[in-house]
Amino acid sequence: MSGFGACRVVRQKAYASPSGGKLVVVVWKACGANVPDSTQASIIARGRTFSPESTPTFLSVREHQDVRVAWTGEHAVRIGFIPGAAQIDKRDQRAGDVAINYE
Repeated sequence: MSGFGACRVVRQKAYASPSGGKLVVVVWKACGANVPDSTQASIIARGRTFSPESTPTFLSVREHQDVRVAWTGEHAVRIGFIPGAAQIDKRDQRAGDVAINYE
């Protein structure tokens, strides 16, 4: 980390949609002692560069979680957690034209 309040973002995995045109990107974020660690997810178009500063998240949960992602179509995705999310800070039902279902 560089500087006070800087966050470290570690990309965990990217899950491609059936056509490969979209990706769910899962990251772990750590910002220091005053901000709890989190697991976050975003959707980006294939070929676009993921940026934690400019890519909106549709999911944010406390602590580092093992997120399971399963696309059920080009515009629908299922999200689950192992063993289960401790505290959910953000859980959007849509990200652009993609419907998000949580298990």
